[in-house]
Amino acid sequence: MRIVIVSSNYLPFTGGVETHAQQVSEVLSKKHDISIAAMNFRACKLPFAFRVLHDNLFAPIEDSRTDGEVRVHSISPKMMDRFVMLPMLGRVIPKLRSWYFHSMNRLTHPFYRFATLPKLRRIFRGAHVVHSLAFGDLGWASERAARMEGCKFVCTPFAHPGQWGCSPNDVSYYNRCDAVIGLVESDCAHLRSLGVDSSRIHTIGVSPNLPTHVDGTRFRQNHALGDAPLFVYVGRMMAQKGAAAVVQSACKVWESLPDARFVFIGPAVGSESNIFDGIDPRILYLGRVDAKEKGDALAACDVFIMPSMSEILPTVYLEAWSLAKPVVGGLAPGLRALIEGNGAGKNVSQDPEQIATLLVQLIREKAQCEKMGNAGQELVDRLYTTEAVASQLESLYSRIVEERLN
Repeated sequence: MRIVIVSSNYLPFTGGVETHAQQVSEVLSKKHDISIAAMNFRACKLPFAFRVLHDNLFAPIEDSRTDGEVRVHSISPKMMDRFVMLPMLGRVIPKLRSWYFHSMNRLTHPFYRFATLPKLRRIFRGAHVVHSLAFGDLGWASERAARMEGCKFVCTPFAHPGQWGCSPNDVSYYNRCDAVIGLVESDCAHLRSLGVDSSRIHTIGVSPNLPTHVDGTRFRQNHALGDAPLFVYVGRMMAQKGAAAVVQSACKVWESLPDARFVFIGPAVGSESNIFDGIDPRILYLGRVDAKEKGDALAACDVFIMPSMSEILPTVYLEAWSLAKPVVGGLAPGLRALIEGNGAGKNVSQDPEQIATLLVQLIREKAQCEKMGNAGQELVDRLYTTEAVASQLESLYSRIVEERLN
């Protein structure tokens, strides 16, 4: 089959969606003709108010290239494309953005589509399946281009309840797709609750992204951690993911475990790093690190913690589980079923005292911790290896292509 995967962003821009696109493309390219189409490849440096335009009007220019055996097509806008998309500037006007957000997106989308449709049609020409990992402008335009070229169309929207991917415009888009992928059952249930046709919905997850070899002992030695109880957080330092709450829990943890150490890995945008100002040296903030350092940190920890209030299937949970580490997750919809439902960790609110009580309890119950970590590892081995996810996608693509032929 010839398959095109569409993503708003792609490497070197780093994130879970981009990693997922690269992983499944690499595996599928061994048997199929795979290419990727993306609008943006760089981290956003725009002022906050203009960030909604980073992956459309103001996306940095990037050339097409190859990533191993996979062709990566850039659809970043040229000068004339930007001129055509100028009406999208209306999306940053404060009152219009707050009062008429969805209406503005719908009204200005035709200008985006006019600029991108010819590029997308050239890329999709001759493809059997187009799989979009985007909703909004790029998802809508990709669906239109795929239909014009006679391609089957699949989307994985990564919709977050009450945040994005849930508008009437998006639901209409999902119901035009041949298949819509939710990452876990709670994700699929959310899509159904929005009004997406159940017959279109399929459950296929994502995969961990770790180096082949990790070394927890090396990490502990490099950072002088010794044999201290170690809690590791990996993610952006945003309140939504619980970074500040974990920092605030440390003092309470130290009342029972004075030698416990906390390591935080991930970017801090704007004032997010302020949570580490004047911090106790038993808390180590490493910022962005490479894959080896992240893998070593996860291998070194006793418990992985990210009590997020907004996740579907966090890749970093899968990475911790793949190393048989128990996970402390948050109360985002679906996370309790994912974590406690599989006996692979605990869920907790962002109350620092509750976090501290749970962390101390887990360190003192080592047998229970080991049991949770092993359950998580078994879950990843069964459903979430890159090969397993790619195989599920391949089966879905084949099925919908055969439906067209029949």
